[in-house]
Amino acid sequence: MPQEKRNGLIKALAISAAGMVCLTRISMAVGEIFNGLVLLFGLILFYYLKGSVNLPKEIKGYIKAYFIFVLCTLPSVFFGGDIAKGLHEFLQMWIWRFVVFLPVVAFIRKRNYLINMLTAYTAVFGVDCFVTLIQVVYHLGNNNRGWGLGGSSLGIASIMCMMLPLAFIILLDKNFEQRLKRVTAVTLICNWIAIFCNKSRGSWVTSLILIPLASWEYIKHSKKLLAAVASFFIITGVVFNIYEPYAKRFESITNVTTDRSNGDRIEAWKSCVHMVQDHPATGIGLGMWSREYVPHYWTPADTQKLPHAHSNYFHLMAETGLIGLAGLLYFTFYYVWHSYASWRKDYNPYDLMRLVSFLGYVVFFGQIEYTLDLSSGVRIMWFLQAVLFGLKFAKA
Repeated sequence: MPQEKRNGLIKALAISAAGMVCLTRISMAVGEIFNGLVLLFGLILFYYLKGSVNLPKEIKGYIKAYFIFVLCTLPSVFFGGDIAKGLHEFLQMWIWRFVVFLPVVAFIRKRNYLINMLTAYTAVFGVDCFVTLIQVVYHLGNNNRGWGLGGSSLGIASIMCMMLPLAFIILLDKNFEQRLKRVTAVTLICNWIAIFCNKSRGSWVTSLILIPLASWEYIKHSKKLLAAVASFFIITGVVFNIYEPYAKRFESITNVTTDRSNGDRIEAWKSCVHMVQDHPATGIGLGMWSREYVPHYWTPADTQKLPHAHSNYFHLMAETGLIGLAGLLYFTFYYVWHSYASWRKDYNPYDLMRLVSFLGYVVFFGQIEYTLDLSSGVRIMWFLQAVLFGLKFAKA
């Protein structure tokens, strides 16, 4: 393939991936179109360049771990009672939403492209966060909680759990371009506003854990940076203290009796245990939770009749059984441990960013929300992982 044509296809791939991630929360249909373009350009590039595609061994390890997990969920498709439903869920959740990852890590190696992609999404996410303020000020929602450009308050909260710690690393690390730092600084302010407008307690706790984890290596030897990060927490804490509704909402995190948001989750998790007791190996079937829960496992203690288990681990344990849960735990351990070990080798920011964003989206917030089934959130997560891998191995 001529170099000019190759460069044009890679540029088109980069624009399509950025377009998908920037627009997926605004319009699912438009996001689907751009995801299709990512797949199309990726297949064309692979067809012409298949002999020269050389993924780093490190990336291959993560891909292998992911597909081991995916294959562990496959038996639940065929033993869940509705093969058509299970197969649709399987392809949608594990293949289609993963599409953006492979072409980006395989073909986009120019740092400038990757930085522009990350800058574009960071800017759009800043707008996403700012919209929550407008929604709260003008009382546009039913519960006075901002949901941003998407349709769910928990959807934007899950993304905040990735983007907040990433913002701190970008601003504290010297390796990032000034244009990205400037956009990130503005987005961080918008994200801080969204913390209060969105009112997700899960994102509060996750950020409270991950921001210090993301910042520690930078602030432990710098009083100036330590003061900057500490100021963020002090100002946030002051707002919580002077505005009583926030203080009460934070205190309600441990309330599992009168706070039904907490109590109903626990009841749903208990039902997940009962589901796996009845179907230990392969679960009730991928995508079958909402069909099975109310007719067979719901109890009046769950006052909301939740549509899902509000937990990646409990939900997939119920739907895919102990085999699927083992696959998810293996993938989680592999991703977290290898990201941490890789970061410890040279303290590069990209492995640290992958680690904290994965922990934020899949592990911490994913314990109180079924984030692996949030279509836009999953695509954004895989986009970020791909771009960060790309930056680690990028060429100038």
